Amino acid sequence: MLERSLTVDALKVVAAQFIVWHHFSAYGPMAEAMTLAWPQLMEWLYHYARMAVQVFLVVGGFLAAQSVALKPTTHPVNQMAKRYLRLVPIYVLALALISMAVAVSRDAIHASWLPSEPSWLQFLAHGLLLHDLLGFEALTSGAWYVAIDFQLYALLMLLCHVWDNAHHKRLSMVVALLSAASMWQFNRMDELDMWAIYFFAAYGLGVLAAWAKRSPFENRVFWITAGLALGALWVEYRTRLSLALITAVWLVIKPKGAVHWTPIKRAVHRLSNSAYVLFLTHFGIIVLASALWNWCQASGPVTALAMTGLAWLCCVALGMFLHEKVEVPLHHWVSQKSKRFF
Repeated sequence: MLERSLTVDALKVVAAQFIVWHHFSAYGPMAEAMTLAWPQLMEWLYHYARMAVQVFLVVGGFLAAQSVALKPTTHPVNQMAKRYLRLVPIYVLALALISMAVAVSRDAIHASWLPSEPSWLQFLAHGLLLHDLLGFEALTSGAWYVAIDFQLYALLMLLCHVWDNAHHKRLSMVVALLSAASMWQFNRMDELDMWAIYFFAAYGLGVLAAWAKRSPFENRVFWITAGLALGALWVEYRTRLSLALITAVWLVIKPKGAVHWTPIKRAVHRLSNSAYVLFLTHFGIIVLASALWNWCQASGPVTALAMTGLAWLCCVALGMFLHEKVEVPLHHWVSQKSKRFF
């Protein structure tokens, strides 16, 4: 609970905000106006803030590994199905909301970044998390991550099933080898960026970070893998891999302490819980804010910054509202209805 409440929550909140601001720097007329006044800041947000997704990958592996720690994965398909039902219902709802926002704004925005009107087949491919593999245009900026998260989780479940936790030393070594293979080879092949193996370098480090505290052997496996990551960075430096490594190392060395709940920590916890919905829905706010900017014929970098700040607050508020009022009840309802199958 401690790791989840403090370290992991803080990492998720900071990473989520960086990703949102990356997209604010990438899309819309407000970004163009701000770039004229603050080109270096906007360039940094565009090129580097997106790297925060590596934090999500490491944290995702960390939490998934904690959930299966010392528990045999006898029914991996059931685990995959539960993960799919955890990710997809709110994701599909977010896609529907974003598609409506795009439809309302289409006449006001004439830009290549605006998604085309979706077909039912395209929407189905998104719901099945296959849109990248089938070559469909993404309906939102975060669609790729949902598919990758599911692929990575499914791969981990398969590994845990084949090398179950009764032989956790062997399982840790397999995860380390696969993570090293990703670092040294697959993560350097951009054409693989729609497959789990491309991202397993970061995800695997998160898994090993969670297991490092189970035994001295697994602690050594983590640090050996971290050393291999440094070697991979020496061969070809990648900012995304260095950030993943730093995040995983911090999760391992962060000392434990007593949890003293404060209003700030409670706020961080709520923001962390809503990070997934924020990730899914903020693109719709960017679309609506861009349309409003064009409708009002606004101009100037200060106005653009003020409107972007307001849109950012709307993104955060919408994420928290949808998480607490829609995602949580929807997840409970889906879990109850699916109990008979799993």
